[in-house]
Amino acid sequence: MANLRLFPNVRRVEKLLRGKYKLSRLGNKANPLDELAYVLLSEGTGESKHQAVFDAFKERFPRWSDVPDASLADLASCISVGAGARQKSRYLRALTRKLRRDHGRVSLAALDDMTTEQAEAYLCSLPGVGRRAARCVLMYALDRPVFPADIHCLRIMSRLGWIDCRGISPRQIVENVQHGDRVASYIADMAQAGVPSELRHPLHICLVQHGQTICRLRPTCDACVLNKLCPRIGVTEQEDAPPASA
Repeated sequence: MANLRLFPNVRRVEKLLRGKYKLSRLGNKANPLDELAYVLLSEGTGESKHQAVFDAFKERFPRWSDVPDASLADLASCISVGAGARQKSRYLRALTRKLRRDHGRVSLAALDDMTTEQAEAYLCSLPGVGRRAARCVLMYALDRPVFPADIHCLRIMSRLGWIDCRGISPRQIVENVQHGDRVASYIADMAQAGVPSELRHPLHICLVQHGQTICRLRPTCDACVLNKLCPRIGVTEQEDAPPASA
């Protein structure tokens, strides 16, 4: 199980990272349904291809109302540059059909009238949607105080000593959260609980950027603004190899 230890201090870490990185949407979308598709299509796909997969999907299906009745072959063909196109095409068609049944149209506008907990639960009830994807929608598109625990965030939080993943790699945690694994979901929840609500959005963005540039699988510790604070827990351990497409 994860065990949250807030040393180094989370506010000090956030302040140091905010001094280095600009707040950015990181390619994420303001429309909640577009954001959901963006996150789903990015799963298992190298970061360099995230936007290309989403753009190809939106070029073929500019209107969400056309997705529920599209053929799986048509859906899969337009997202084939990314990983798992056949399974993701099933998810996209199934979740849009559920939205149409639930709300009379293919839209996530109903989330506006839900509490954050209700909205997360509803998103996680949609086919193929796990806790990380739900929280990305809530944070980026609805400005809710949640903390999506992605690979970069979990890696850095583990190295800082904030969470103990007990030998489960960040990549495995993210994948297992997607499938509702209890231990992985507990770790993701502990990561969120340890970050003050007002810091969740900016810290998440900074950790993603830091994980992409400095605190990578093989980190550049000498160039890190957290160098004097970080205990480098597990920094020499080997994580799962990234997907071939990364």
